[in-house]
Amino acid sequence: MAVNIDRIAEKTMKIIQGLGLQTKMFDSSQGKSVADPQKARYFFVEMPNLMVFIDEESHDLNVDLGERTDLDNPQVKKLVDMLKDTARSNLLDFNTKSFGKHIEPKNYAFKIEQNKEQAMSDVFNEGISPLEGSSRTSRQTLENARIIVKHRNPVNEESRGSRSRNISAIFIENADGERFKYPFKHLNGARAMARHVANGGVPSDMVGEAIVEHSSNLSKLKEFMNVVNKQGLVNENNRSIVANVKQKMDSIKESIKRIQGAKGYTAFVESMALNENSDDVEISEDTVNDYVSKFTKTTFEESLKDILPLVHRVNEEEMENNRANQVARVKEIITAVDKKTGEKKNKISFPTKGDGFNFDSIKRQYAKPTNAAQAQQQKIDMMSLQFDDLADRVDVDTIDDKKRKNKGHDRAAELSNFLRDFGEEIRTNAKGLNKEKVALAGMLLKMSKTQTEDVHETKTVEEKFDDMLAEAFSKFDILD
Repeated sequence: MAVNIDRIAEKTMKIIQGLGLQTKMFDSSQGKSVADPQKARYFFVEMPNLMVFIDEESHDLNVDLGERTDLDNPQVKKLVDMLKDTARSNLLDFNTKSFGKHIEPKNYAFKIEQNKEQAMSDVFNEGISPLEGSSRTSRQTLENARIIVKHRNPVNEESRGSRSRNISAIFIENADGERFKYPFKHLNGARAMARHVANGGVPSDMVGEAIVEHSSNLSKLKEFMNVVNKQGLVNENNRSIVANVKQKMDSIKESIKRIQGAKGYTAFVESMALNENSDDVEISEDTVNDYVSKFTKTTFEESLKDILPLVHRVNEEEMENNRANQVARVKEIITAVDKKTGEKKNKISFPTKGDGFNFDSIKRQYAKPTNAAQAQQQKIDMMSLQFDDLADRVDVDTIDDKKRKNKGHDRAAELSNFLRDFGEEIRTNAKGLNKEKVALAGMLLKMSKTQTEDVHETKTVEEKFDDMLAEAFSKFDILD
């Protein structure tokens, strides 16, 4: 049975008003107030405070209750029971939960923005038509090119975005009727290729191959992340690599979206002309084996081996890109607080590792210095090793992981990269260290000694610099 969301919306309004409740109705595309209940997806009730909303994508009927709205209220209980019956009889899932505070329509603005983004994935500007067609085939046209999408299952016209799902194959057709299969089930990649074909290009030329490579790399990195997540392979030794892979995936997605537009396509072609000599560099077997060791639990997932050269290249590129705004990101991780509660977002710690550095043992390996220069060099070596040790041990527990998993791992990876880079800078340029980097590194060093991260006080990072830097670095004296 097809789900008629418009009729369910109308019935929802009648149930609310039938119980003597006043409601304001809003659509899901713009968040605008509407008078026609069939166009409404959000039904706001001020008293008792609640929001009823229908999710077209997931086929859910939801009731959010304000913090002082009680299910024991006879009117509320009757409403919930009637909406639950409506959901079941129309094959919708039903959910009810406490919102935790007084509800206002503006609290749902983020959902409206998500709907806008979903709509834009099906219909975007600059000459491309909406996806439309039969139950098994969808089409989009762009000037001198056409995209043809074959579906595994019949398209459900009542479900938003259904023509973007259950794809079995994608074809692109040029103005002469010549048709070729896009090698990946990647609709945005096919749209980018259609833009290229509309501009007179072919899949086998330099630009066409670059577009396909984007889809290929995204597919490989997705496979890599699926295996890593499924097998639970993320650990202290590889977390920075995993974080860089995630960043690269987001970058590829953004690039593919830009290529679909006329201006973005032109910019992509121009950038390729300026960077023709960007051939892949061969990586050694030792490098591959190093990656294998980092992603081995008890046995190595062999399906990853062919992807590791790409992962290595991505990791190297993202490490270089991240250094440009590394200081700002580290400062943000240290000081970030939740805007609503004032709670610190990231709890930074440095748990002891059994295989960590033994500094007493390391000191005994050094010969006793015979002059001031040797003594200074030993201090520099020990300081850099200390930051290498912190890079291995740093851990982040974040409240953002309640919303999205592995944010803590990603932020720990960023701190680890910063600490490792700082240790290397001490080795190579101890006298020329950047003051802001020293401040942040010193703060993390102090945290490791006290195991407290209460840096969200009235003082800024810069103001705390003078308070703690001398103590944190006192025994090394490398900044004198």
